[in-house]
Amino acid sequence: MTQSEIRLPAGGLSHAGAAAENAARRLRDGMSRGSRADTLLGDAGCLDPAFARDPARLLREVAAVDLSLGRLIEGHVNALSLIEIYADAGLRASAARDAAQGHLFGVWGADAAPAVQAERNLLTGAKRYASGLGAVSRAVVSAATPEGQRLFVIAADDTARQDQSSWDMSGMQQSHSGRFDCDGLTGRPLGPPDIYTREPHFVGGTWRIAAVTLGATIGLIDRASRVLASRDHLDSEAQLLRLGPLAGRVVAAWPAIERAGRIASGPEGAAAPERAAALSVSMRLLTEDLGQDAIAAIERSVGLQMFAATDPVGAAARDLACYMRQAARDAFTLTTGRAFLGGASLGSWLDD
Repeated sequence: MTQSEIRLPAGGLSHAGAAAENAARRLRDGMSRGSRADTLLGDAGCLDPAFARDPARLLREVAAVDLSLGRLIEGHVNALSLIEIYADAGLRASAARDAAQGHLFGVWGADAAPAVQAERNLLTGAKRYASGLGAVSRAVVSAATPEGQRLFVIAADDTARQDQSSWDMSGMQQSHSGRFDCDGLTGRPLGPPDIYTREPHFVGGTWRIAAVTLGATIGLIDRASRVLASRDHLDSEAQLLRLGPLAGRVVAAWPAIERAGRIASGPEGAAAPERAAALSVSMRLLTEDLGQDAIAAIERSVGLQMFAATDPVGAAARDLACYMRQAARDAFTLTTGRAFLGGASLGSWLDD
C-alpha cells in the first residue's frame, strides 16, 4: 500500500472532523463499557484499510477534535507504513486483511522493566507507554535479539496483559496508555535486524507527530476562542494581540509540515534519508514550540477557569502538554542545527 493508493475515509476528507468527533465520542463511551474501539473507529470511517489520500491532513483534523484519538490514529498509520515498507508478502497481506476488518494497529517502542527480548520469535518482557490498550489489537513492537534490535507484529488484544493503572499522567487519559506484558507471546518478524531506526522512516516519520501536534494546537485555540467569544472578549485588542500571532504561525507551519511529509515519504527521502529526517524532525520541534506558546497565551486569556478539572480548554491544554513531551528533544535540536547550518546555504533547504 503506497500513499498514492490511500483512500478517503467514509464521507470524504472534508468530513474527517465530523467523523473524528463521532469516533472520539464512541471511543470514550465504548471503551468505558468494554466495547471494541477498533469497531467503533471503523464505524466512523477512520480505519479504512488504505486509510486516507492525505494522511497529514487527516491526522491534523482528528487531533483538533480529540488528541488522544489522534495519537491512536497516528500509531495506526505508522504501523501500517512500517509493515508496507519492511514486511514480507505474507505479513503484508495479513495486515491488510486485519486492517480491512477494522483492527487498530499501534507501534510500541518504549520498554518497561524487564525490557522486551526475543528468541526464535518468542517474546519476553514488557512495554510501557503503550497507547490504545483495549483498542489496539495488533501492535508493532521492538525487541532485543542476538542479531540486534528487531521488530515483531503481535496480537495485542489480550486484556490480561494490559495494565492502565501505570498511566498516572495528568494528560492523555483517553489514550488508554499503560503497560503491556509480552511474556510468552509469539511475534511475526517484521523486516531484518536493526531496521526500526533506519531513515527516512524513523525520525523521518516525525512529520506525523507534527501534524498531530498542530491539530491539537488548532483545537486548543478554537476552544479558547469560543470561550472568549461567549464572554464578548474575543475582539478585544489584548486578546487579538495575544492569540492573533499564534494563529498566523499555525497557518504558516502547515505547508511546511506537508512538505516534510511528502519529502520523507517519497523519492527524495529515499535518496537523502538523513536530510529528510532532519527536515521532518524540525517540524516536530517547530510545532512543539508553537504548542507551548499557545498553552501559555491561552492560560492568560481564559484565566483561572481552565484550571478546573472538568474544563474542556484546560483538559485540551493538559493533553497537549503531555503529548508534546516526546523523547530526545535536545538531541534533535542539535541534529537540526548541524544539518541546517553545517553545510550548504540555509536557503538550499527551502526548495524541493
